[in-house]
Amino acid sequence: MVTIVPITSNSCERIGALSKTDRTARLLKIEHLLYQNPKGLTVEEIANFCGVTKRTTYRDLKALEDVLKIPIWQEGIRRGIVEGHFLPPIRFTVPEALNVFLAARLMLNYARRYDPNMASIFTKLNSIVSAPLREDIQKTLEWMQRQPRNDKYLQVLATLAEAWVSRRSVSIAYRALGAKKAAERIIEPYFIEPAAIGHASYVIAYYHRTKSLRIFKIERIESAEITSETYVIPSDFNASAYLSSSWGIEAGGEVKTIRLKFVPEVSRLMEETIWHPSQVVEKQRDGSLIMTLKVTDTYELLSWILGWGEKMEVLEPPEIREAIIETAEAVRQMYMKKRK
Repeated sequence: MVTIVPITSNSCERIGALSKTDRTARLLKIEHLLYQNPKGLTVEEIANFCGVTKRTTYRDLKALEDVLKIPIWQEGIRRGIVEGHFLPPIRFTVPEALNVFLAARLMLNYARRYDPNMASIFTKLNSIVSAPLREDIQKTLEWMQRQPRNDKYLQVLATLAEAWVSRRSVSIAYRALGAKKAAERIIEPYFIEPAAIGHASYVIAYYHRTKSLRIFKIERIESAEITSETYVIPSDFNASAYLSSSWGIEAGGEVKTIRLKFVPEVSRLMEETIWHPSQVVEKQRDGSLIMTLKVTDTYELLSWILGWGEKMEVLEPPEIREAIIETAEAVRQMYMKKRK
């Protein structure tokens, strides 16, 4: 059994080995130091722990508040983190800690960007697990440091998360696909959902103007500000049920029965992979496979079907089959023009 807690000051040098010149790693060190010392530390003590000057430490403390939004209290020369900001420690078994690591890895691979909160998860895991998992976590941290960072996205996501947890509506500047500029919208976040398709995150929210649930792509939100208005999520709302018939993140629309035929060379892959909870697979005598799905007809589904090319044939419904035929013909025409 292991406990996930911020690392102690004795571990500061071990984290520092990740990158002595990386400011983000240093900010994480200071965060952990302050958490482990609820009575606070002096600026000089923090500077000595992390091997930097007091001037640099003052700038780092300000960055913790301005960038990472960590509330810092000050009493005389001492600094500390406001009580209640962090959740209490959680005890994990080694397999549970491994699952947290794998989940964070999955999030990292889907997002393809640096996230200080994710880095903090890996850092805390790295402080409690044994080798060789610790070595793999450290390699992941080092690789993560080289990923691009989007501070605006992180700020918007943090604001949405706070609004969701505190049940307060949020005013967003949202630029819809194809729109020339962002428009202000008032929403009530019901759920935040990552989607592997498109490598993006979405917020399911009640939209005041249409008085209905809508799905907003977080990457299209240019700014977000929490309001003073509170709301209540209906007791019968369930995000998993809401998205159960969707292929990806798009929800709503008519649920259709879709039958797809896969050639023998990919039939095993279809059998061993759960693409959707509704799928039913039937192996044919010639080695091919027929998959039946009950999902809504969305752009995401059509893109997935097209990705299999000649390895898959749409058997029904006829409207989806026709849509695939038309798209395939359009692609053929495009390449034929370039050959001339």
